[in-house]
Amino acid sequence: MNKNETKKKHRLMRILAGLPLSVLYLFSDIAFPVIYYLIRYRRRLVRENLHSSFPEKDVKEIVRIEKKFYHNLCDVFIEAFKCLNISDEEMLRRIEVRNCELPERLASEGKNIFMLLGHLGCWEWYQEVSVRYKVPKKSGEIYKHIENRYFASLMYEIRCRWNTEQIEMTQTVRTLLKWKAEDEPFLCGFIQDQRPDTKVKDCVMFLNQQTWYAPGAEEIAHKIGAEPVYLDVERTSRGHYRLTFLEMKPNEEESLSAYPLSRTFWRLLEQTIRRQPELWLWSHNRWQKWELSRALKDRLKDQFEGLKKAKTP
Repeated sequence: MNKNETKKKHRLMRILAGLPLSVLYLFSDIAFPVIYYLIRYRRRLVRENLHSSFPEKDVKEIVRIEKKFYHNLCDVFIEAFKCLNISDEEMLRRIEVRNCELPERLASEGKNIFMLLGHLGCWEWYQEVSVRYKVPKKSGEIYKHIENRYFASLMYEIRCRWNTEQIEMTQTVRTLLKWKAEDEPFLCGFIQDQRPDTKVKDCVMFLNQQTWYAPGAEEIAHKIGAEPVYLDVERTSRGHYRLTFLEMKPNEEESLSAYPLSRTFWRLLEQTIRRQPELWLWSHNRWQKWELSRALKDRLKDQFEGLKKAKTP
């Protein structure tokens, strides 16, 4: 695809993104039954993740969360798409940011800041925090390279809507060391709940499961003297989010770990997920589970049989 074709498609996308969110959400409402009932996108994986994470919940409650998750997933695509054509005034109405005093205080002390968050709700909107505090004035976001050129260029345009600098994952350390040398406080966002590569170094109990992770953000923070903070996410209504900066204070057990701040992140993330589980990205193969275990299959079968009998007059 040449540059002219790409520009034309982007222009069309921007025009479509100019539709009100109330109209765009109709596409989400239509997409939900298609993705959930017909395509059944990763439903086995989602259901197993939910059952493993919430063993105390019965199948009826699991299915309720599952459906809300898929509807939320459709909304997330619509909200990310809307970034191509959304006003500052509308973002101000839709995103509430609390405790901006925290990054401002750290920046006034000359500290660089790492904002740690998870895949909750429409994370593409959370760069909005960069316009809600006075300092630091420089902000960046880590992203992973996308092979498809058109989709990569479209996502780059979406993510540059707030003029935050985009840092390719492999260039993270080099870029942040360069920023540190400029001796001006900055804030950089890290989405920390991805499945790690083979270089994992620590394991934590997260959502009732042993979870391996790579403590990259904490290690880089030590190298450049950055202060990690946690961004708590809550959806207050459809298309409206409340974001809160929280200090990361390790408890006694976490303080004994080699990576206390990373352990604190996972604890805070679990608290956020348990409050509104449908917001998290359950379709992500976080625990590399491709097939249901026999024990879980039998458990689900028994529960569904029980539901069928209960409905039988």
